[in-house]
Amino acid sequence: MRVSNKKSWQILFAIGLGTIMVPINASIVNVSLPIITEFFGATVAISEWLLTSYLITLLSFVLFFGKFGDFWGHERLYMAGLVGFIFSSLLCSLAPSILLLIIFRAIQGFTAAMMISVSLGIVKKAFPISMLGQALGIYAVLIAGGLTLGPAIGGILDGLLGWRSIFLINLPMGILSLIICFKILDRGESKEIKWDIIGTISQFLALFSLVYLLNYITSNPINIEALILSFFTISMIILFIWWERRTEDPILNLSLFRNISFSAYNLSLHLNYVCMYMIIFVMPFYLLKVLNLSTNTTGLVLTAAPLLMMFLAPISGIISDKFGSRPLSFIGALICAVAFYSMTELQFYSTEIDVFLRLALLGVGAAIFQSPTNRAIMSKIPNGQAGVVSGILVTMRNLGMVFAVCYAGILLSTTINPTTLQLNSLIPLQAYDLTTGMHLVVTLGVILSLIMALLSVIGILTGKIIKREVLDRIQQE
Repeated sequence: MRVSNKKSWQILFAIGLGTIMVPINASIVNVSLPIITEFFGATVAISEWLLTSYLITLLSFVLFFGKFGDFWGHERLYMAGLVGFIFSSLLCSLAPSILLLIIFRAIQGFTAAMMISVSLGIVKKAFPISMLGQALGIYAVLIAGGLTLGPAIGGILDGLLGWRSIFLINLPMGILSLIICFKILDRGESKEIKWDIIGTISQFLALFSLVYLLNYITSNPINIEALILSFFTISMIILFIWWERRTEDPILNLSLFRNISFSAYNLSLHLNYVCMYMIIFVMPFYLLKVLNLSTNTTGLVLTAAPLLMMFLAPISGIISDKFGSRPLSFIGALICAVAFYSMTELQFYSTEIDVFLRLALLGVGAAIFQSPTNRAIMSKIPNGQAGVVSGILVTMRNLGMVFAVCYAGILLSTTINPTTLQLNSLIPLQAYDLTTGMHLVVTLGVILSLIMALLSVIGILTGKIIKREVLDRIQQE
């Protein structure tokens, strides 16, 4: 049963206010990462786990909680996750050591998975079909904008109040969302479902060992431990795929990926998030260490992309409704490639305006690319499969974030010693080495963006996104 229009928008506001904290906190630490690294006297390889621990627990449990929400109730699970997220944010702000901060960030990611896994389902239930597209468009903008706004918010708060304050921003937002949700959300009844315990465990072990392996390689040579980790990771991935193909009620429906069009669009979105998050990770180091900007100024420079994305993404979605997704997805990917290529011109003598303009161009490309691509994936999906595909989208997005940190860390380590990044200021030669590492990262961004453009074309040329062969029905044009 649908709720009134007024209540629908109240639900969207409450869910949006809580859900936007998830992508914000995936990137809010980035600007403060060099400062936190120096504060605790840690290495860059260790401090990277402040990002990775959050993302790996978020990624590993989002599919499980999606199914758990069907059992316990989406609204109950969301509010439980919101309470946990508020409490874990407070713990992060009080952490006395880098180890405890990493643990608290992992808990924060765990509770974030409880929220993000069911938030889209709550929004879908609150709106009639005639208004669903508009509501989902706003939801998508909140997710994309939150990810890119994180560094800007973190930089400004860090500059004004110190790095511990970046976690306290979650308290007023979370408490307000919780109060509204408690008043307006109807708690659904529990129902029976089958649990894919083996799939959940093997998925977690596969992802955790993969990320740990990539982080290990950034600070250690290839040795017997790396080989053992590689063997274990591959074994877990094979076990997960083997089990998911045979179990009656899998945590991830792998049959969807038999559709070339669906796989192409999801892979292109995954690569886009890899590109965006690599920049979110590496650019604060460049702005703070090479250009010697303050955290306040760094945060303001990093607002270029999210501001344009939040403005252009809804417009891009409206245009794609009229003219289709193919042209916009392709053009957006090419603009991203141009933006990344322009960043190879940044040097240690560049200005904040130089960086701002290039990030703004990247925001334009991402906005034009993401909305049509999301629409292309979701528009033809029957109601029975929407939840499954939404879970896949969240997983692909978070995989992109996790891999981005690892890829950028590996590329940076080839040009500059990780311990050098702990220094408060760099001598010219060290600044040159860091700039060279940043150039390697954006060059990879160029390559991945061109692959995105190719995948966008493939996604359209292969026909509809979800064919009725996968869903055992044929949709007539």
